[in-house]
Amino acid sequence: MKQNLLLDAGLSLEKDHLIAQKKEKGVWIKHYLLKKGDEKIYHNREGDYFTLSFDDKVLYENANVLSRIFQKTFKTFLAKYHKGGTILFIGLGNSDILGDSFGPKVLEHLIATNQYNDFLTIPKVALFAPETTNKTGISSFRLIEMVVGDLKPDVIILLDSFATNQSKYLNRTIEINDCGIVFADQIRSNKTITKDTFHIPVMSIGFPSLLKLHKTYLAKYTLEQDLQIITELIARAINHIIMS
Repeated sequence: MKQNLLLDAGLSLEKDHLIAQKKEKGVWIKHYLLKKGDEKIYHNREGDYFTLSFDDKVLYENANVLSRIFQKTFKTFLAKYHKGGTILFIGLGNSDILGDSFGPKVLEHLIATNQYNDFLTIPKVALFAPETTNKTGISSFRLIEMVVGDLKPDVIILLDSFATNQSKYLNRTIEINDCGIVFADQIRSNKTITKDTFHIPVMSIGFPSLLKLHKTYLAKYTLEQDLQIITELIARAINHIIMS
């Protein structure tokens, strides 16, 4: 089961957990806060959630605007947890399946710096794509566990394709949270990729590329084009934050 977009929770979420919202150049920016006990209701862990929602015009004609808004939002969030150590980006999903390839595709455009000597002043960035257990025959969680144990990163940032049950959010929303990933197809165990598991901050960047209808997942016909734009603008924003 893919992790669902928080916005799917609907009216009760807007009423009880919306902290702030604004519209900037066609992009709706919303900040939600879930508290302990909300997980049973919303099936999402407690923590901060930021969502950026946009329409076709923003994506196809003002992608640079969306990139700057994402950059500003993510930079503030990252500063809360990154204290100077290695940042580990993990691209979850299956690179061979378009609807599950958001994570690996973002990694293709990110710049790794962990291999360089310590005299560099830019943050150390490591990239890892574990693929899926069905594809590799190796537990994705175990691979992540080994990489985290070896690198001992300051913060983990997960990139994953989400599911949504509302077509208006499909390919038109970016979610950033500090809760990690609770449900993911490639992890065949009860363990989750969260702060509780690894005892370091875990953030997530999710993109709803799959529409969930009953027991079926559907993708938008523009998914390939949308993914190309979204993954490049997110990576460009992250690279700018790291290198500046």
